[in-house]
Amino acid sequence: MAQPLRIRVYMKLHYILFFLVFSFKVFSQDIVSSGTSLESCQNSNNCYTVKGPSYLFYDESKNNFFLKIYFSDFKTEGDTTDTWINRTQDSLLYYRAELQKENIPQLSNQNTKTLKLNGQIYFGGKWKDQPIELTIYSSQNSIVNTANTNSNFKYDNYKVNFSLSFVPKDFKVYKKLYYLNQTISVNVTLGRINLLQPGMESILADIYYQPWR
Repeated sequence: MAQPLRIRVYMKLHYILFFLVFSFKVFSQDIVSSGTSLESCQNSNNCYTVKGPSYLFYDESKNNFFLKIYFSDFKTEGDTTDTWINRTQDSLLYYRAELQKENIPQLSNQNTKTLKLNGQIYFGGKWKDQPIELTIYSSQNSIVNTANTNSNFKYDNYKVNFSLSFVPKDFKVYKKLYYLNQTISVNVTLGRINLLQPGMESILADIYYQPWR
């Protein structure tokens, strides 16, 4: 009796693992990244810039706009520059702001709208208020794409630009004096918004269920 039980348990675990891996792959294939540059400056000079991906999400159920960045994605292979950006243990930054659906402009090849969002940065387990100006505009051929049946089609037709700056030492304690006067600027250009669909909340699990401060 013990042998069949072990087999059933093994098969169940195997099925769960398969489902999780499959779900992750499906979500990964559907999620698009946005071109992003990070500029690290010490005392407003001695700046260092790297480029990499960030991920933008919009949750229609909560009218929330999210940014997620893995700083480890910006680390250049073999780069020995002693900058904060290369400290891969400080790997995650989030930004969250309320964005009402009514404020998203109607599709038009000439339609551009700049919104001021009063959001928050989440880094090192701490929240800090941070307003940004988000420019939303229709991408080329957006009118043609309205026939697309993809569930994300509406947001595929938009591009966004915005920037935010923060001082890492406001969130974490650094032993090296080098990092005390460092400012990081995040610049997203031609950003692409992913619709946060039911079941995808785990992508933002670090902050999704946290209340607003």
